[in-house]
Amino acid sequence: MEISDNKILYTNYLKTKKSDSTIPLEVFKIDTSKIVENKNEIETSQIIENTNKTVNNYQPIEVTNYIYENRKRGTDKNALVSYWFRNNAPVDWEISKHLEVGSRGYEWCYQMENATFENVYEDAKEFEEFVAKWIEKGYSEAEALERASFYAVAGVLDYGKQKAYPIPNLDYDDKKEHGFHLIDNPPLKKAFLETLDSLDLNSVSLLVFDMFPSGQNEVSSSFQELLNQYGVKLEDLKKQNSSEEESKFTFTGNININEQMSLDYQNFIFDTLIGFFKDKINSLDKYMADNPQNPVEQLNTLKSAYDILIENFKKNTKEYNETKNILNQYLK
Repeated sequence: MEISDNKILYTNYLKTKKSDSTIPLEVFKIDTSKIVENKNEIETSQIIENTNKTVNNYQPIEVTNYIYENRKRGTDKNALVSYWFRNNAPVDWEISKHLEVGSRGYEWCYQMENATFENVYEDAKEFEEFVAKWIEKGYSEAEALERASFYAVAGVLDYGKQKAYPIPNLDYDDKKEHGFHLIDNPPLKKAFLETLDSLDLNSVSLLVFDMFPSGQNEVSSSFQELLNQYGVKLEDLKKQNSSEEESKFTFTGNININEQMSLDYQNFIFDTLIGFFKDKINSLDKYMADNPQNPVEQLNTLKSAYDILIENFKKNTKEYNETKNILNQYLK
């Protein structure tokens, strides 16, 4: 607001003042009749009042399940989520300040630093529901997000453009060109999901990163390369044991199945995959035997995870065959 001065009072004082007189207090009082309203200032005042009201009612609350609880309670959708990032990943937060612009890590950190409660799970409804499910089971949000990131690495959980947690070895914005996105084998995918759901967080990470290891080729082709290597190994074994009865099928490394394949060939793929997983366990046993000085706890944990996967896969292939046989009988 603009306040007018008391010119008349001051002028009269100058005309009548004595040398030792003092200025009357009235000169300094605001003449309310002369107040001129400033429209812009009133609008600003209203904005401040409205903002304070929003902050008082909808400011993010600091809780363990920070994103989950704040989205449930309707926290201001434009509020930044970065508090969670700073407090739950302080090392990553500091590293983000020194990452090369345009790099994968920089993009993830940029998105997480600028995420709001409205877009933190952008195009990632399945991812958000997964996190909520595990929180409701009693896990913390940090544990649920980390588990979700491992499922996403394996390609069994779409992560869209979520900005709540970085997905290891993968770019921001899910292109669905990795892991099980490249594998069309329903019994295997179902068995893999059942296995992950039954494992603790450490076991999940060990199994996922052993099947889909990172490296120059990233997770998009790593599992396929392991299968190709296993295929070569099988062919070498055939040559070394030429006297044994030869299989009527040859494993090419392709584990996808479809309706055009015979059930016999599909079962050949299933049996080959079981052999592949058993071979992984044997490799771990050999490594531990050759390196007795190394800790074995994590390796034994990984072996147990593969054992569970094998049993789940056997169960699912049995159910798959039963369904196919019933269908074939019906179609005859």
